[in-house]
Parts: sequence; structure tokens; C-alpha cells
Amino acid sequence: MKKTFASLIVSALVLSSTPHFASADDLSEQKAKNEQKQQENQNTQKNLESSVNHEGEKISKTQQEVNRLDEALNEKMFAVEAKDRQIKATEAEIVELGKQIEKYKAKLKRQEALLGDRLRVMQENDGNSIKWEEVIFGSKDVGDLVSRVLAGKSISQQDDKMITDYRNTQKKLANAQQELKDKKVKLVTEKKELKRQQAELEQQISERNKRIKELKKQKKKFETQLMDAKEVQQILIAQEKAIAAEKAAREREARIEKERKAQEAREAKARAEAQAAQAAADQAAAEKAAAEQAAAEKAAAEQAAKQAARQKATTNSTKQSTPAPAPVAPKPAPVAPKPAPVAPKPTPAPAASSALFIHPTSGATTQGYGSASGENGYGFHNGIDFGAPVGTPIVAAATGTVITASSSGPYGNHIMIAHQLNGKTYTTVYAHMSSLNARAGQRVSQGQQIGALGSTGNSTGPHLHFEIHVGGYIYSGTGPANSVNPMSML
Repeated sequence: MKKTFASLIVSALVLSSTPHFASADDLSEQKAKNEQKQQENQNTQKNLESSVNHEGEKISKTQQEVNRLDEALNEKMFAVEAKDRQIKATEAEIVELGKQIEKYKAKLKRQEALLGDRLRVMQENDGNSIKWEEVIFGSKDVGDLVSRVLAGKSISQQDDKMITDYRNTQKKLANAQQELKDKKVKLVTEKKELKRQQAELEQQISERNKRIKELKKQKKKFETQLMDAKEVQQILIAQEKAIAAEKAAREREARIEKERKAQEAREAKARAEAQAAQAAADQAAAEKAAAEQAAAEKAAAEQAAKQAARQKATTNSTKQSTPAPAPVAPKPAPVAPKPAPVAPKPTPAPAASSALFIHPTSGATTQGYGSASGENGYGFHNGIDFGAPVGTPIVAAATGTVITASSSGPYGNHIMIAHQLNGKTYTTVYAHMSSLNARAGQRVSQGQQIGALGSTGNSTGPHLHFEIHVGGYIYSGTGPANSVNPMSML
């Protein structure tokens, strides 16, 4: 399944090389490639849908097994609960029977106390309650005889009733004692049955938990490794558009940069020419000033010579013995040096850096790049996790075009960005965010906030899951695919 998914993602259009201007032949060839890739995407989408359906059927079968286990578990739980109620009722009946037996025993004692004297009398009267001879021969008259006979008969009946009640009490006591014995035996049997049912229940619960764990693992694996085919197709299309848009933006930037440098060169040339012209003008002015100064010095020298001649003539005529001092010629003025042309200052080159990306958020690294335990549905962690409080700002690690800004799947709220850096295509992924501040197709600058840190999707706590892919986005839960360790590029 992972291979199918990876092959689908690999089919994404990954454009590289340095910016250039496409010719008509290039556009025609690119159109043919795009049509071919669209056909490949459709074919791989069908394969992915088939694989997704197959994986879904496996999950469905496990779910059905869990449902059947749940039904059997519910029945067993009801049976155990009913048996437990039955045992409690039996225990209550045993307690009640015990109370009745005590009552019967107490009643028997009272009856035995009442019957004690009567039984002795009956024993003395050969089993009769009274001595009829005394009743008959001790009567004064017929009326007294009748009264004595009726009284004796009443006493006899009362004695018979007391004996019958006593025997009934004995019978009830025996029955209650036997019922108590039977219920105790029943209670032991019911407790054994309850224990057996509880053991079966625990076994079923264990089996259900095992199936539930398996189902969760399947679902997590399914959700982590597989995306909906339509969503994948949308990501592919968005990725192609984002990469193309990013390339176009880089080409525009390259053209603008080229024009800027050309304009700077023209301006530098103009400044150099202006400086050269100014230097030539300054040189001509200096030469003119020197010529004028030389002419003035020549005229001054001639004037001084003439004056000296006149003085000499005057001196000769007056025949003075002391010769006149020779005229001192004025010192020539210093010639101004030619100004040297001023060269334009070179534009300083930007400082070189080996890092292409900046840290997308603050916080310590809570999980690194590389092999994973598989507990979360993947055996390889394709990025790094930054742990920080919910709401911590997340920024674009480099300038690029947003491929997708979505809130579905195992990534939760996530953003994918396409970059063109040094003529190569890169894709960055920002997952589990609490909010998104960018939209698909938007161009973002390095350091621009695109969302806030959260714990959405398949997340166990607040953190940012960050990935860097060389080329388009390719997922693999068992290996790096085209992802790289972000720490090597931050």
C-alpha cells in the first residue's frame, strides 16, 4: 500500500533547473508532458482507490468481528449479572429461612412448655385429657353432668389442637431446614457457575480488547499511511500549480534582479563617464590656468627687464659707483595637480550562507528524524517535532508558494509550501497546527507567520511536525523517501 501511495506522490510534477524563458517548442513539449502525467495520475489514482478499498475491507472485517464479540460480550455480561442477582436472591432467601427456622424453634419451645403439663395428665389418664369417671360420678345432677361433659370435651379438643399445632410446627421446621440445606447446595452450584461465567467473560473481554487494539492499529495505520484518493489527487494538482507558480515567481524575480543589475550597471557607467568628463574638464581648466599663469610670469619678467634697463641707464648717467641691485623675478605660482578620476564604489556582495531554511517555530526538539517504534502507525519519522505551548507562532521556513492549507487527515491542520531555491525544488510540511494564516496558492515570504502551534490530527500533545522534501511531497511510513533531516538544512 505504501508503495502504491509513494508511486502516486512520485508522479507529482517536480520542475527543477535554473530559471529560463520558454520557447514555443518548450511549451508544446511541456504540454505533452503534463497530459502524460495527468494520465499517469489517473491510472495511479485508480490503483490507489482499489488499494484503499481493499484496506477498508480488512478494517471492516475486523470491525465486524469486534461487533460480534461485543454482542456475545453483552449477552455474557447480562448472564453474569443475572446469575449474580440470583445468587444474591438465594442468599437473601437463606437468611430469611434462617430467621423462620429460629422462629419455629422458639415456637416449639413455647408449645412444648404448654404441652408439658397436659402430656403428663394425658399419660396419667391413659391417653385421655380428663378422667371421665370423675366427671360422671362426681356430678351433682344431670345439668352438672352435661356441663362437666362439655367442659371435658372442650379441654380434649384444645389438647388435640395444641398437639396438632405442635406437630405442624415440627413439620414446618423440618421443611424449612431441608429447604435451607437445598438452597445452600444451590448457592454453591450457582457460585461455581458464576465463577465459570466470569472466567468466560474475562476471556471474551481479553479477546475483544485484543481485537480493538488490532482495529485501532489498523485504523491508525490506514489513516496515517493512506489519504483519500481525491484528496491526494487535489494535492498533486495543487502541488503542480504551486511549483509552477513558484518557478514563475522566481523567474520574475530573476528578470527583475537582472534588470536591476543592468540598470545599476548603466547608472555606474553613466557615473563613470560623468566623472571622466568632469576630470577632463578639470584638467583643461588646470592647463588653462597654468598657461595663463605662465604668460603672466613672462609679462612680469619682461616688465622687470625693461625696468632694470632703465635703472641701468639712469645709473650710468649719474655715474654712481655702487651698482644697482638686480631685480628679483617673482616666483612662479605652483601648478595645481591633475585630479585623478574617482572610480565607482563596488556594491558589496551578500554574505554567503549554507542554510536554506530558518527554524519554523520556537521550542525544543521532542522527536528527531529517523527510525520510529511503529506504535503510532509508522516505522520512520519523516520530520522533526518542536514542542511548545499551543498558539506559538509558526513561520514559513523559506519563501515559497502554498500548495495546500487543509484541516483533514492525520496531519490535522497543516500547510505544504513549494520552494525554488538555488534552482532546485523543495517542499516543506507544517502539521498539527491550531490555526492557519495562509491559503492555497498564496506566496509567502521567509519568516512570515502562516499559523499557530497546536495538537490537531494524530497528535499526542502540542507540537509542530515539520518536514523538508527534495522535490514534491512524497509520503512513506517505512523510510525517508525524498525527505531529508530538517536539522541539516536549518
